[in-house]
Amino acid sequence: MAASYQFLAPPGYGKLVPLDRQRHGALGLPLGDDHRWCSELNAVHLNAPEFAKAAADYPIAFVRDPDSGEFAPVAVLGLRAKQNLFVGADGRWQAHRYVPATVRRYPFCIAELPQDKGPPQRLVCVEEARLARGGTPLFAADGSPSPAWQQTQRLLEAVEGARLQTRVLSRRIEALGLLTPFEALALPKQGQRMRLQGLFRVDEERLQAVPGRDLRVLMRKGELRAIYAHLLSLENFARLMDLALERDAAEAGKA
Repeated sequence: MAASYQFLAPPGYGKLVPLDRQRHGALGLPLGDDHRWCSELNAVHLNAPEFAKAAADYPIAFVRDPDSGEFAPVAVLGLRAKQNLFVGADGRWQAHRYVPATVRRYPFCIAELPQDKGPPQRLVCVEEARLARGGTPLFAADGSPSPAWQQTQRLLEAVEGARLQTRVLSRRIEALGLLTPFEALALPKQGQRMRLQGLFRVDEERLQAVPGRDLRVLMRKGELRAIYAHLLSLENFARLMDLALERDAAEAGKA
């Protein structure tokens, strides 16, 4: 069934196939970090346990999934479509910036395979074209997982667990009526204005009016900490505008 199933790739990924010890045993990851695959993503999904670290570098906003209608948090990486201000021309992520887990897991992800009965089957998938001979091996000659794959597997499991935790957070703040739409609008003195739509944030006045019982739940679950990290992170839109202007000036200088 898995061989014929069409896997839905996350944004930026190419064609996915299930990871197979025999098929991919002689392949490995290319040496070095190359993030060109996400250089045109102006936002990537973020999980709640990452909010505290990510809030130091990126604005954290919520977006509504057009298919499910559910809300999910993202790290905003650019102020224009197809603009990632944190990936340079050399494909490297900007130094000393937190790299979201959904970026670090590439070219792997976990896909859910629907079942007639019971919960969906989870399957590790990979963008096969990213693997190469001579890279860091995923499996030893006897098929046992290499240290590099064991580390990647732990990351995938952590991302999956955090994704479920984040879904609970998003559903709770939606149920409490805390989310409100907003636009990220930058009007520089020179150059083209930058505008992002379809974003949502927690409304602070509504948060202050949350009943004590619900507030205690947010505190006990550690979700209130994540909410405040999200609110503090919104100051980073000013940093994005500065980065965008720097890039515009650099590109104008090359012209």
